Amino acid sequence: MLAFKQLEIKVSGRHLFAAENVHIQNGIVALVGRNGTGKSTLLKTIMGLHREFTGEIKVNDKAIKSFHASDLAKEIAIVYSKSSIFGNHTGRDVLMLGRLPYQNAFAKETTADREQVEQIIGLLQLGKFVDQEFSVLSDGEKQLIMIGRAVVQDTKIILLDEPAAFLDLVNRHQLMQVLKHIAQSTDKLILFSTHQLDVLPNVCKAVLLIDKGRLQLLEDPKEFVNTIYDSFGMNKIETDEV
Repeated sequence: MLAFKQLEIKVSGRHLFAAENVHIQNGIVALVGRNGTGKSTLLKTIMGLHREFTGEIKVNDKAIKSFHASDLAKEIAIVYSKSSIFGNHTGRDVLMLGRLPYQNAFAKETTADREQVEQIIGLLQLGKFVDQEFSVLSDGEKQLIMIGRAVVQDTKIILLDEPAAFLDLVNRHQLMQVLKHIAQSTDKLILFSTHQLDVLPNVCKAVLLIDKGRLQLLEDPKEFVNTIYDSFGMNKIETDEV
């Protein structure tokens, strides 16, 4: 579904990290690394927004560079850590934006579009605030709406940049369980960057770790946290975040 082959990503000509041969299928996968290692840059590169790389990134066996933007929007949805929706849109309006890649030039909603939106409202429990103006929502509520928009987009791959950054402990746990359910029940790949290591063993099937200029795939949930701390030369009891 998503593959990196002989990949090297640079920023302003400077080597950021490399990956020899990494392949991910469906399921929920975390992207972990210390600040500045390139987590957000990797997500942007997958989306075709960062072009300073060599090697190959493939989505469903097709090189990312060969996709037109409108076609890529049917394959990958992304949510950044900070929302960028302007105007007087309601939360429901924002969710409906996820259906734009499938609508005609006049962006006319269909019954199927509305049914898709209602399904996600129920799944993410957005009913209490979905009809309020997006701009007045809390950061956590905005984040849930934006994640809902990505799910509504109905792509095989969903990329999330720090999806739980503005959520409290209860909502963070709920979100992780919902994402796990979505990935398992719809055969999607959900790749999310995070600093929260406590969720990894119980939620993720794999972890992408960026460390010392290298991207590696970890596939043993029992060893996720220890491997990450060992990689950074840290004792697990020193801190709960990386």
